[in-house]
Amino acid sequence: MINIFQVPDKERNYQGYMVYALSIIWSIVTGATVSLGFFFFPDLWTRWMTFLVGSIFIGITNLTINCLGYHRAASWSLAIMLWVYITIPCYTAGGMVAPGIISQMSVILTAGFLLGWRGGLICGLLTVGVDFVFAYMEVIGSLPQPVVLHTPITRWLGTAIPFGTILSLQYYATNHLRTSLVSLRQEISKREEAENIKDEALYSLQERVKELKTLYVVSDLLRKDDITSEKTFTGIAETLPSGWQYPEITAACISVAGKKYQTSNFRPAEHRLYTKDVTAKGIDLEIEIVYLKTMPVADEGPFLSEERNLIDMLGEMLKIHLEQQERAIELRDYKFALDAAAIVSVSGVDGCYNFVNENFVKISKYDVNELRGAYHSIIWSGYHPPEYFDELRVAMQNGATFRGQFCNKAKDGSLYWVDSTIVPFLNEEGEVYQYLSIDQDITEHKKAQEKIEQSELLLRKITSQVPGNTYMFEMPEGGLPKILFMNQGTNPFNQRFNIADTLTDPQKPWEIVYADDIAQFNIAMQDACRTNSALSFQYRVMINDELQWRWMQAVPDIEKDGKVVWYGATSDITPLVDYVTSIEQIIYDVAHVMRRPICTMLGMTKLIIDDQLTAAELKQHSRAFII
Repeated sequence: MINIFQVPDKERNYQGYMVYALSIIWSIVTGATVSLGFFFFPDLWTRWMTFLVGSIFIGITNLTINCLGYHRAASWSLAIMLWVYITIPCYTAGGMVAPGIISQMSVILTAGFLLGWRGGLICGLLTVGVDFVFAYMEVIGSLPQPVVLHTPITRWLGTAIPFGTILSLQYYATNHLRTSLVSLRQEISKREEAENIKDEALYSLQERVKELKTLYVVSDLLRKDDITSEKTFTGIAETLPSGWQYPEITAACISVAGKKYQTSNFRPAEHRLYTKDVTAKGIDLEIEIVYLKTMPVADEGPFLSEERNLIDMLGEMLKIHLEQQERAIELRDYKFALDAAAIVSVSGVDGCYNFVNENFVKISKYDVNELRGAYHSIIWSGYHPPEYFDELRVAMQNGATFRGQFCNKAKDGSLYWVDSTIVPFLNEEGEVYQYLSIDQDITEHKKAQEKIEQSELLLRKITSQVPGNTYMFEMPEGGLPKILFMNQGTNPFNQRFNIADTLTDPQKPWEIVYADDIAQFNIAMQDACRTNSALSFQYRVMINDELQWRWMQAVPDIEKDGKVVWYGATSDITPLVDYVTSIEQIIYDVAHVMRRPICTMLGMTKLIIDDQLTAAELKQHSRAFII
């Protein structure tokens, strides 16, 4: 709810204050005068009540308009209402002889205060014209008879309204003039201070404009790719003095990696502003600004704090430029190496190629214009089933890098293999906007792998039915042998395990080795691994509760990564061992069972030869030997 009686701020809202003050003055003066009319002319109470209500209405109405912020409208409204309030009653109170006619002077002064000289002039001219009409009507007898017969006292009361308002207006005019003079002096002081602040701000703004122009020129020079670095830094050095407070005595020098770019007037001086930085690659960058004459002391010697910010900003700009050049050179080298060594393509999220390098064109046998804008399907071979690409599809949707091998088809229908690394690029929102594919041609590798697989298959076929044990194994240090290959002939040979069993359980081959030979078997294999010498060892195994003999022979092969792989065979020497055992038994029998008859025969032969026996003696002795 608004408060119409709240006094406006005289300093900030003088117009509103005057409307408020004059509305109150007129209301009080007219209210007091009308109250006296009730006393002297009680029979005209309806006239005085009308005047009282009118004065109250005028005051409340204009205070309300003024409180709502329409101060100019309230000024016009108050002046017009007062003029009507004073002038109309004069028509029925005697025209020019009515006491209220003098109050028109107060209304004119009020209009002048509220509306200025133009408002006061309009109100005065209007009053003169209306009063002339009253006078003319009185002359021709058209003016009505006065409803109030005034006495000298009542005429004095009638003049109390204009005199009271004039006195109030005089007071406010005098007080306002004095206040206005004080306010004017204060305003002049404020304006002088504001002018000084404006001049300082304008000078500071001009300096900032110089600095901004310098930064713009430097930035423009750094953006130019068609000029050499020497021209760029020389141009920047010649531009820098214009950004300082005293450009006519300013000199500049820029040092990049020890090489100096400077203005023609540069020389060491007492007043010096300096900054130094180092790029990511270790390139030293220095900027030096000097004043060639002694200047007044400012924030940093004769230099401003803004100039310190300026030289630091310039140093940062040059550092960023140099690092961008370093990265550009590095990226160019990477691109050159990548283009030379790999098959590179860039595609959008729609699956169309945006870029392909020369290697891609060469291997696919398509023209660049045929590939650019084409879908990936242009090189699909149909070799892979649809589910082969599921993992790729999931990786691309999740923005993850994918590594895989693909068989593609060239323009002439030939197939080629690539080992592909696909890297999705993400924007600031984390959404994929393009894909980079780096491929390696592995066609020959695939062909070689197929030949190896065919050779391995052929070898397996050849060795599958060999009645023995051919194998390849790896012997880790301090561990059990890891069997890499065994022929199928080992299944009936070993019976209790095959190569599939050894992959899941390395202990499996040891289950058939005779318990008493395990320790010597381990020692023999470890010695062979340690000395990297051929292995030859005979041991016993238990097959179907039958003791058999095996002879292991293996030779080591050291691969490029330092891993030692053993190649060899194990043969069944049980028949040979049995044969040797039989020979030994024969020898034993010869040595013990046949020894006595042979010795007898040898003794008899010697006796016959040495004693020269006769035939009769020989017969006699023979009977004795037989007996």
